Amino acid sequence: MERRRIAKVAVDKTAFSFDKLFSYAVPQGMEPVPGGRVLVPFGRGNKPRQGMVFSLEPDSGEETLKPLLKVIDREPLLDQNLIQVVRFLVSHTFCTYYDAVRAALPNGINFQVAPVYSLTKPIGEIDAEALSEQEGLLVQFLKNPRSENEVADFLQCEDKARRQEALNRLMEQGVAQKTDELKRKVGDQSIRMVRVAEGFEPGEKLSKKQAEVMNLLAQTGTASVREVCYFCGVTEAVLKNLQKRGAVAYYDRETYRTPYKNKEAVSGDEIVLSPSQRKVYDGLTGLCRDEHPAVALLHGITGSGKTQIFLKLIQQAVARGKQAVMLVPEISLTPQMVAKFQQTFGSRVAVLHSGLSMGEQLDEWKRMKRGEADIVVGTRSAVFAPLNNIGLIIMDEEGEYSYKSENAPRYHAREVAKLRCVQSSCLLLLASATPSVDSYYHAKKGDYKLFTLNERYKNAKLPDVRIVDLKTVEKAGFQAISQELADELHYNLSHKEQSILLLNRRGYNTFASCVECGQVLTCPNCSVAMTYHKANGYMMCHYCGYAQRPVQTCPSCGSGHVRLSGLGTQRVEDEVRQLFPDARILRMDTDTTYSRYAYEQNFDRFRAGEYDILVGTQMIAKGLNFPDVTLVGVVSADQSLYANDFRCSERTFSLITQVVGRSGRGEKLGRALIQTYTPENPVIQFAARQDYEAFYLDEIESRRALLYPPFCDICAVGFSGDSDDKTRRAAQAFLELLKQAARAMEFSSPLKALGPVPAGVFKVNNKYRYRLVIKCRAQKEFRRLMRAALKEAGNAPEFQKIGLFADVNGEL
Repeated sequence: MERRRIAKVAVDKTAFSFDKLFSYAVPQGMEPVPGGRVLVPFGRGNKPRQGMVFSLEPDSGEETLKPLLKVIDREPLLDQNLIQVVRFLVSHTFCTYYDAVRAALPNGINFQVAPVYSLTKPIGEIDAEALSEQEGLLVQFLKNPRSENEVADFLQCEDKARRQEALNRLMEQGVAQKTDELKRKVGDQSIRMVRVAEGFEPGEKLSKKQAEVMNLLAQTGTASVREVCYFCGVTEAVLKNLQKRGAVAYYDRETYRTPYKNKEAVSGDEIVLSPSQRKVYDGLTGLCRDEHPAVALLHGITGSGKTQIFLKLIQQAVARGKQAVMLVPEISLTPQMVAKFQQTFGSRVAVLHSGLSMGEQLDEWKRMKRGEADIVVGTRSAVFAPLNNIGLIIMDEEGEYSYKSENAPRYHAREVAKLRCVQSSCLLLLASATPSVDSYYHAKKGDYKLFTLNERYKNAKLPDVRIVDLKTVEKAGFQAISQELADELHYNLSHKEQSILLLNRRGYNTFASCVECGQVLTCPNCSVAMTYHKANGYMMCHYCGYAQRPVQTCPSCGSGHVRLSGLGTQRVEDEVRQLFPDARILRMDTDTTYSRYAYEQNFDRFRAGEYDILVGTQMIAKGLNFPDVTLVGVVSADQSLYANDFRCSERTFSLITQVVGRSGRGEKLGRALIQTYTPENPVIQFAARQDYEAFYLDEIESRRALLYPPFCDICAVGFSGDSDDKTRRAAQAFLELLKQAARAMEFSSPLKALGPVPAGVFKVNNKYRYRLVIKCRAQKEFRRLMRAALKEAGNAPEFQKIGLFADVNGEL
């Protein structure tokens, strides 16, 4: 007799406080697979839920277990390596198992459990005379299966109670039933095909059109319905008649929804590396061929040709029969990178990022899973690509914070990439002109191999950079543009050269305030200033989306002197347009790039010379190559410099250095102007000189003195709720609970807790927010402590209706 088995299952929609791998009995004849999904009964009501099987184990028979209801996947979606990645996310990011599973799969593959009501037998076999009036109405209604929502709508009438009783009686009598169906969010896309039917022998004469169709199919074997109709000049009615005669057969062939067209590789010249590039490439190639886990950091100045090295390394990996993953930080950089990769590798390249439709994400994932694509280009989520023979992972602009997820699971792509490289015994290459301070520290220590590129590709020169002190210079009659910057823009326009203006704040004016009392107009739902958008004439909140017309009267003191102030990209565009009416100006921020292909189309048009000046936020600052850009203007270098985060210096230096690096990448020398009210600030001085080494030395000493990463880890525990007082008390209670858990566990490592204090943005969408910041070493012992405290809080009454999360090295 076959011994029963137990399935260890991660169940969807479980609370963190009781989340674990649940045990279910595997019924005889049912064949679940680890890494595949199942349907399970859950909770006291045994409501069906999705689950992911992590392992199958022998049943000891010591406990009575609920059985699995249904196997959803016959083949595993997650292999053992990705199951290990899911376990890593659970242990390191304080999320539930199914949160981690969901991160590792494309959104379009998810199912929804949908209750459906139907009759148990044909309507003709039901004794209509034995039914009440309400039961008869329900039987007629349920001739076709109905969803739970449809049945609920049918019950909403004056006789609602009687109809509900009638439905219950029908189910008790076995006439009607309620079943749970699985509906996938996105179906497979297919093409209707036609072929000659097996064994068909034409017995009677075919019409001329039918004969043309049969001749075409005899030559091609199979073709789409559309192709047959087009090439034979017939309608589908001809095919339908042939099907009735048994001459042809229809079938569906799955096809892919491809996000990027023209996937054929273009043969061209071999990538030629400069001597400095060759030296770096040879060193990295040696690490790749060792086939041992390793991390390397490539620090190359802007325009030094890092992408050429990436392409050569991936060529080498693919030649060895390996797969490669290329991560980029922003969706805006994906089209440019994909174009370069497709030109070299053609249809072997798959693309994965959140800007794709669910169907496109699903189909690209299937291409990777089936081995039809062995090179993946994408943003953070591409680190979960279903590849089983990885030879190289590259993270471009590795210091960008967009690689860190701000929602559960709160992982950093770099840490997941490290695990995947250990699993595959391959190289993780981190690369940037402005590496994160943490990564550069580890490279200097020798934890990572360090490679540098100190010269631009093809002997291009770094731009000439000047700092403009906004306290002393003459403005060009406007708020955003100094006279010096206006002169440089005029020069570029007259010489047919392109310019970029960076301001990392969208909108027209960033706040409205009362001249009399100083009151700033804030969002009624959030504790942030409203931003004026001239394009639609509304004051808008960039957190919750609330919008209203600009006020004429101060809501605090009643004064009629309300003034719009502050700079946004719309204001910069407007001022430049007034200065240069004939200039062709393109603005790029989240207000202008909401369509799916806006990034690609706008960048292509700018590169083609359709615009003279590009105004935008950080999306235009990194990784882009525009050979005709010879001027970059940083409109305000101070906006991010004094934020409430220890990383503000690093982010400001990176942003300025990167955008300045967009200038002078072609044959002409570039220039850059940095407008600031604090020209003496060391960060701005370092960025103007493009001197990363000096910035790093200054920053690392500051972090050492103040005990910030990389000299410790920082765990931020967040609390949110409808009541300020209740949320604050919950945060204080958690601190006490954490202390008690530490004492109970005899926790020995030093911890330093700061707070709890109001979050940087105290209220968002009518939720009050507090933060508890803990300086620690986020190793196994601390993670066990934090996990125990979070589970305890989930069951405590003072945390009811309080949002709670913990995030290691995330936003403070």
